[in-house]
Amino acid sequence: MRRASRSPRRWRRVSAARSNQYAQGLSVAQALAQGLGGKIKSDLDRTIDLERHHADAHIALGTYHAEVINKIGSFLGGLTYGASTDAGIKHFKTALKLNPDSAIARIEYADGLTLMFGEAKRQQARALYEEAAACPVADAMEQLDIERAKAKMI
Repeated sequence: MRRASRSPRRWRRVSAARSNQYAQGLSVAQALAQGLGGKIKSDLDRTIDLERHHADAHIALGTYHAEVINKIGSFLGGLTYGASTDAGIKHFKTALKLNPDSAIARIEYADGLTLMFGEAKRQQARALYEEAAACPVADAMEQLDIERAKAKMI
């Protein structure tokens, strides 16, 4: 039997490929029903196990928790897919510690709070969008992220 690679790069590629499938043309509910949700979570967990300081993996895992909770609720999401609001917030905060100048980390954190808590966390989400809009721009992608944050503040 062939042993799986322990390379963090391989796990990032696998996770990215599955995340791409997950995001394109499938609703979260459909992806969960097809078993992709658990696979994505295990790939992201594995990536973090291999490379603890991978900010993007923490963002993706925080988003995973938020989307599952938003679609099927805290109780069922926790029982079936291991999703929790505490874990989602922890991963977003970890991503910000690892990459404190990241606009996208703030935007995804804000989106995650809105998905998990709705209006109850709207002011905290708005503050994160404002912080994202003030982040330094390093490249064109970050400029798009910042424009997205500005649009969400309206």
